[in-house]
Amino acid sequence: MSRQRVVVIGSGMAGLTAAHGLSSVCEVTVVDKARGVGGRLATRRIGEATLDHGAQFITTHTSEFAEMLQRWVADGVVTDWFRGRIGPEGETDPDGHLRFRGQVSMNAVAKKLAEGLDVRTANPVSALIPEGDRWVVSMADGTELAAEGIVVTAPVPQTLALLNNGGVALSAEDVAALTAIAYEPCLALMAVLDGPSGLPAPGAVDPTYGPIDWMADNQLKGISALPAVTIHATAEFSRTYWDEADKEIADLLLAAASLDSAVVPETLQIQRWLYARPSVVHPEKFLRIGGVAPLVCAGDAFGGAKVEGAALSGAAAAQELLAALGSDL
Repeated sequence: MSRQRVVVIGSGMAGLTAAHGLSSVCEVTVVDKARGVGGRLATRRIGEATLDHGAQFITTHTSEFAEMLQRWVADGVVTDWFRGRIGPEGETDPDGHLRFRGQVSMNAVAKKLAEGLDVRTANPVSALIPEGDRWVVSMADGTELAAEGIVVTAPVPQTLALLNNGGVALSAEDVAALTAIAYEPCLALMAVLDGPSGLPAPGAVDPTYGPIDWMADNQLKGISALPAVTIHATAEFSRTYWDEADKEIADLLLAAASLDSAVVPETLQIQRWLYARPSVVHPEKFLRIGGVAPLVCAGDAFGGAKVEGAALSGAAAAQELLAALGSDL
């Protein structure tokens, strides 16, 4: 008997975890509009500097995710960074949760998870079209993928657009559940410095006021050969200045950062994360869409935020899809 075909939309933590959960039973294809895998497990090279500019670390609060994380530690993919929250003077809580970072970078974690999977990047999905007991995934380049089941891990507004483009009439219950989910934006500044940043060890600051939500020195973090900072603006600042010029955003954030060294010319970049983090989360780890062939929505907006929430959502979505497809696993 031929294996059923499944498409996973999104190659972030949720999508890659779901793909692994499905791959032993189904023929799985992962698609992503970005040039590479990872989603918000994002890292950028600027010259000789390496900067994590999406998710900054990984924590664990459940035994299920702790098992995953320990496998990554054993494989040399992640390592510990610091414990507890960062205080106003750079102090950490020795009894707090351990923060892990990618051994090489946060994006390297995603690249490791993508090994062995059929992952196709740089080609956005344009529509999800139901055809009886299967789906047609219409791609922006004009190609189509047929699937018996789909896991969608894109941000919910993008998922709704894909379903709408495919002519899917959602039930009132599903519409209410999906539109209740909300996200916060984040403006992320990246810059290489001409000397030390002045940030205290372990290379992170978690301010309690002002326009900066998080600031990290990627060299002190252990991933960059050169001093290079990542600054995440607060959701309030990001909403206010979203459409302003990069220079204005940078001037305000750098003034608030009060770094010890100047930015190297031509190295400053701004990343706009429109769906940076969920502010209203669906209470369950996934949502299966009713009235159509099996389609399960997952991601960090389902059941719990952060990297752990995304991973657990992806794993649960895979199990739900297998059950919907009639798999014994």
